[in-house]
Amino acid sequence: MRLIVDRIEENFIVAEMPDQSMVNIPRILVPDAKEGDVIRLSLYKNSNAKLKAEIKELEDQLRHGKKA
Repeated sequence: MRLIVDRIEENFIVAEMPDQSMVNIPRILVPDAKEGDVIRLSLYKNSNAKLKAEIKELEDQLRHGKKA
């Protein structure tokens, strides 16, 4: 989903959503955003489980002296 930065108000970015509604985003999440910039939101489902599996594999390789 793409959001267009409409304006900056104190600690919030006011962005336009695809349906033309507005949403407030805490500025701390995108501190360098300026009016007209595009913010892209993505959802990575199950990425946490995938990362845990990769970490476990690396730990196993370290324990057993195998190279990655």
